[in-house]
Amino acid sequence: MANQERWPAGADSETDLEHKIAESFWWLMVLAERMDIDSGQALENFLKKKEEQFL
Repeated sequence: MANQERWPAGADSETDLEHKIAESFWWLMVLAERMDIDSGQALENFLKKKEEQFL
């Protein structure tokens, strides 16, 4: 991502990206909980549909 200038290059860029990915997961889980969506089931349904696309 840094090569494509979509993420700042530097010593902490990898750590920062890891943090941002984890933060995104956290926000998605909070949103799912607030909307009464089972995030585990939603992921399972999504992966099943993706798998069917590749068969």
